[in-house]
Amino acid sequence: MIQWLNKQPEAWEGIFKSEFFRNEDNQNELFLCAECPVDDNYINHSVNNFNAISENRIQEICQEIIRLAQEGGENEEFILPELENPEEILEYCWFTTLYINQDKTVILEGEGDWGEVIGIVFKNNKIIYIGTEYFN
Repeated sequence: MIQWLNKQPEAWEGIFKSEFFRNEDNQNELFLCAECPVDDNYINHSVNNFNAISENRIQEICQEIIRLAQEGGENEEFILPELENPEEILEYCWFTTLYINQDKTVILEGEGDWGEVIGIVFKNNKIIYIGTEYFN
């Protein structure tokens, strides 16, 4: 369920509970920004699909985030420790916003302790990109 904070002509903003991803306070509450014109049904459908990400997709996302962390970022002091499980990478990153765009692209935005912003782009319920150049 989405708690709407602001419905402006340019975008609707709200908060929703994420089933898997956590914010910087280790809470499951993420910000939502939907680009207008907006369709309530599509927004709800997108959030529900996002919250129903399969374990295989979560593993795929985590593996790619590990690759990004290993490449490094602005925080040169960060050294990724050896991980026993790919999902442990989520202890070193957090997520802030789920963007729902007019072109039906959904983007999850976050950041890692290594100092890089992370974007996970979904289209038609498929991951099409994970990396730092996600708004291009």
